[in-house]
Amino acid sequence: MTNNNKFKVVLAGRSERSLKTLAEALERTAGGVVCSIHLISDGQADSLSDLEPLPDVLVLRFDGESLSVLAALVDSSADSRPPLIVVGPAGDPEAMRLAVRSGARDFLPEPVQADDLVAAVERLRNEPARGTPGPRRADVIVVNGAAGGVGTSLVACNLALAFATESRAPTLLLDLDVAGAPLTGFLDVSAGLGLPAALAEVEYLDEQALPGYVAKHHSGLRVMGTPAKSLLSPGDVDPDRFAKLMAILSSNFRYIVVDASHSLDPVAVVALGMARRVVLVVQQSVLQLKQAARMMNALCNEIGVPSDRILVVVNRYQKRSTVALDDIRRALGHEQLTALPSHYKSVVASVDSGIPLLEYDHTSPVARGIIELQHEIVGGVHVEHRGLLRRALPIFSGD
Repeated sequence: MTNNNKFKVVLAGRSERSLKTLAEALERTAGGVVCSIHLISDGQADSLSDLEPLPDVLVLRFDGESLSVLAALVDSSADSRPPLIVVGPAGDPEAMRLAVRSGARDFLPEPVQADDLVAAVERLRNEPARGTPGPRRADVIVVNGAAGGVGTSLVACNLALAFATESRAPTLLLDLDVAGAPLTGFLDVSAGLGLPAALAEVEYLDEQALPGYVAKHHSGLRVMGTPAKSLLSPGDVDPDRFAKLMAILSSNFRYIVVDASHSLDPVAVVALGMARRVVLVVQQSVLQLKQAARMMNALCNEIGVPSDRILVVVNRYQKRSTVALDDIRRALGHEQLTALPSHYKSVVASVDSGIPLLEYDHTSPVARGIIELQHEIVGGVHVEHRGLLRRALPIFSGD
């Protein structure tokens, strides 16, 4: 076999010794692979943009001092570079966030086992050739609460159902509350094998095996949560394995709605790094508004979510609250808000019955507001909800 027919892999990074070790392991174990090394010097974070000719796979090894290389890849077009495998230190939330946002197809924590590297390369070698249209990766929507008890799970559950029914596209609802796992109860479905088993066996998951790990709602919506007998503490979830799972899920669904509760733990940060939109759920109280402002600051300034990706949802909106919508706009520095009016009777009945609100009372103002929110996420155009509020509750307009 000539080099022209071999599968070409470029290994890039700052340590020539480490790259040679990876290259030797790959060429020794994987048949038909030829490796080359691309050294990155200080101040050359964007040097990967001029690789010619393009390899079949790019393996980027980084250390704690070279995150700028990952950041440069985030800003580049994934369509203009080869499939990416990232190798780096485990347990670094910032590195994980950048790796996911860069479009990495796999993340291998060091020390890397040769078998793991070979398996990652083989998965990419077995995909359709570059230039052949592949499956579109999922749009990830993360729903995060400013605090506990603001209705995050209600919004996430019904928003996911809106995606499944309005778009009629494969949609997954992912519950990151591994200690409480409320979402299966909202939909009255069994969790099946669920998230813990998927994380434990992520190396073996593929399109054929995946259905065994998710529950199916009669609407077609899929749900991945934690079975009651397998409840975990958040610290038990390995963010590196979760990133691998998200990569697999993104290849099998069109939309993934993630209920991140009100957590910003390393696993939630991985999901936020992938998010096309972040839905921040708040309520009208002074205390919760302060918590929402802290959450907004953390999302934008610590995690790096662009503010224009964040949609603020005011749940249980009441016109006569001491905290008005303009107060929320000023506190969060966010002009566009989506208000879901308080409709206690329908919401409580929906939760108690295990029937999502969009099915229990699809004409309720809350259900209609969530459908409009789904349309906004898909279309990218904010819809003012004053008309909805007036139609739903005449008192809002003084009628």
